[in-house]
Amino acid sequence: MKIKESMHLNQETEFEEFYKKSFAAIPSLKKFVASKLQLAENEGLIDKGLYDPNEILDEVFMEEFNLYSKEIDERQLRQTLFLRTIQKINHKIEGENQFAEDLNIDTILRDELNLLMDDFSVEADGNYIFDEYFFDVSYQKNSFKPSQFILEQPMEMEIIEKLGLKDTALFSDRSRALFGASVCTLPPISKNILELYVFGNQDIIEISDTLKVHEDTARKVMVRVKERLEKLFYDK
Repeated sequence: MKIKESMHLNQETEFEEFYKKSFAAIPSLKKFVASKLQLAENEGLIDKGLYDPNEILDEVFMEEFNLYSKEIDERQLRQTLFLRTIQKINHKIEGENQFAEDLNIDTILRDELNLLMDDFSVEADGNYIFDEYFFDVSYQKNSFKPSQFILEQPMEMEIIEKLGLKDTALFSDRSRALFGASVCTLPPISKNILELYVFGNQDIIEISDTLKVHEDTARKVMVRVKERLEKLFYDK
């Protein structure tokens, strides 16, 4: 057998093995990519329809296959694919990779947790509102329209149900805009923890493995995010 043909057969065999190990993760990855892109579109970071979820996943799978090792097990491969997906999307959106594997993001998360503390005020009508909400640059622009942060209702309800928030389907437009803005303006890594939990169908241990953070830190983020949404964005 010629060397070139032998190498080709070996590559085919490796890809079959790679595909079998990653097959179970594909539905969750597809949902995660589509949801993350949709949130970025809501936030105005990218134009609607600019990126195709399937094309992004194709890039992720090709890049991961090029680095594939037979020693990696199915669970490790799943978490690596989620991490690479986050890297890929954030690179496209922000022009830089915030999630390099050698980055110690536990330190960053500690700072983010401080941003999720209960530093809110109470408006005249009795509604809670975070102080920093009004000081973010995106809210100072004349062109700002609260409606741009209103999430599509299925996504809205999925977040509510996954976090176990009060089952209140009917928001005012104002409350829906505040809810969406709160999700979209979460600190970057905290937002990815929420997205993995809600749309990636990952538990805290899996999120910890994916983002290389301590379980306790990831768990605290989820508690703070839930408190933030629960206190601020339901009509009294």
